[in-house]
Amino acid sequence: MEVRAQQPNALPAPSRPTIVVAHFDVHGVCAGYLTAKAFNAVEAYANYPQTSPETVVQTLQNLYAASPQLLRIVLVDIPIDLKNPNAFIRGLEDLAAVHEVVLIDHHESSLKFFNQFSRVKAIFLGPSALTLNNYLLSQIPVPTDADRTIAIIGAIGDRDAEVIRQGAFSAELHSIADGLDVMVRQQNGALQTLRALLTDPAGTLARARSEGDKIPTARLGQRIGPVAVATGQLPPAWGPKALERLAFSTGAWYAAGWTVDERTKQPVARAIIRWDIAAKMPSLPTPGAVARQLWPTRNVIGHPAAPSVAAISEAEAQEMVVAWARAIAESATRSAAPQVTTLVSETKVGELLVDLLQRLAAIQETQSKMYEEYLELKRRQVELLERAGARARAAD
Repeated sequence: MEVRAQQPNALPAPSRPTIVVAHFDVHGVCAGYLTAKAFNAVEAYANYPQTSPETVVQTLQNLYAASPQLLRIVLVDIPIDLKNPNAFIRGLEDLAAVHEVVLIDHHESSLKFFNQFSRVKAIFLGPSALTLNNYLLSQIPVPTDADRTIAIIGAIGDRDAEVIRQGAFSAELHSIADGLDVMVRQQNGALQTLRALLTDPAGTLARARSEGDKIPTARLGQRIGPVAVATGQLPPAWGPKALERLAFSTGAWYAAGWTVDERTKQPVARAIIRWDIAAKMPSLPTPGAVARQLWPTRNVIGHPAAPSVAAISEAEAQEMVVAWARAIAESATRSAAPQVTTLVSETKVGELLVDLLQRLAAIQETQSKMYEEYLELKRRQVELLERAGARARAAD
């Protein structure tokens, strides 16, 4: 199904003070910042778990249901709670009986419920996170360079392919987005980061860049086709990001490694596909899809682009990583990506190079023989012409 973003006109200037409530991840915090600037909010709020889909309605009721002042409450980047959509909708509708409530979202999962709102003004701007951010940016009277940067960084935080398609991606912005992710994951980090952006956007982005530079890179053990396989245990608490950095630093499309889950203390195998590569070649298989084919009875946890699979021991986790990498490489080779004709493992490069040089030498030798034969033919031709000339002169 093709989903087109609504392109609403600018929301009318509120007659009530505006409160912005945003999701607690990087995109939510950046979108919350842009919304607060666009609508001149008196307060902006984002925090875990208070502004999750499961709890945001209760949070709003606790904070504002009994407020004597009439407010305009704008929710941004918070999808409808799919576990209990009816309660989510009823809760916002009840709140909208008192306050003006606006829901701005880009998640396709929310769209099918929008027609159930009557009091709430629901605006779909997606499915790209960048589409939502650019709309918010357009509502800021005089956007700054920091505003534009934050719009892109928020979309990078969501690993939005539109950033790649529009040529807005850069390694520096990627590092800042990763640093913001570090900041928002700290205790009360989303709220503190949102407020810091509103107070000092340039300084907050500089701090995020510093935090991003601290993220470790997994160490390369071997290459299996387009997959970089990490050696040793992944840096604690940095599994997916350390693998992503390994993939970027080695030019690999994928990276795989193992670690011990901090919560369960269980060894797990992890794999990621670089999100920019997935955006450029969407037919490439995701690690999650390959894992489900490889281990149909195991629980594959997390996003298909960066999942994990539990192992019974560290030794098994290491074996799983290598098997996973090989399966990903084989599946990627069979994929229909037009840019790919064949994938060559690093261990075969030397053999192929020798074979190529031998073929080139054989071609050169053949060309040399053909040139010698050509010269011999020319020599004979000249010789025949000279003989013919001699006979003609003798006849005269």
